[in-house]
Amino acid sequence: MQSAHPPQRGQSGFTLIELLSVIGVAGVLTAAAIPRLTALAGEARFASLQVAQGALSSVAASAHGQFMVDGDDTQHFEDIPVAMVNGYPAASQALTEAAGLAQGYTVYPTDGGAIIIVPKGLADTGAAARCQLIYTQSPAPQTPPTVALGADASAATCG
Repeated sequence: MQSAHPPQRGQSGFTLIELLSVIGVAGVLTAAAIPRLTALAGEARFASLQVAQGALSSVAASAHGQFMVDGDDTQHFEDIPVAMVNGYPAASQALTEAAGLAQGYTVYPTDGGAIIIVPKGLADTGAAARCQLIYTQSPAPQTPPTVALGADASAATCG
């Protein structure tokens, strides 16, 4: 008489030891990758500050050129009015908008004709003081503004 149950084959699947080994290897790889990914974020923020520095310098030079041609105390960049001080753009939110920085950066005005620009991801954090760009408007006629990275800005401090 035949049995109603078919003969059993060897069980397939992974043993508990094999599963734990794979999970352990994945954990070690993840632990090794996290610091590198964090470093990449800092490098990207620092590079974006350098790009922002170039954008602000470009807008300042362009605005100065327009000012030299027409002498207007307000220059327009794609319908964004930018006030001028000593023939160069004033330190203002409008300047950052004209440079295309309004979306990704937070702008902090300071006393004394300067603005501090910080990547939005770092705004209102302790890292903001170490990862910033400073635009200081022209202090006198024929003296260009300064556009400089903060003294502590680096890929490591922007991470």
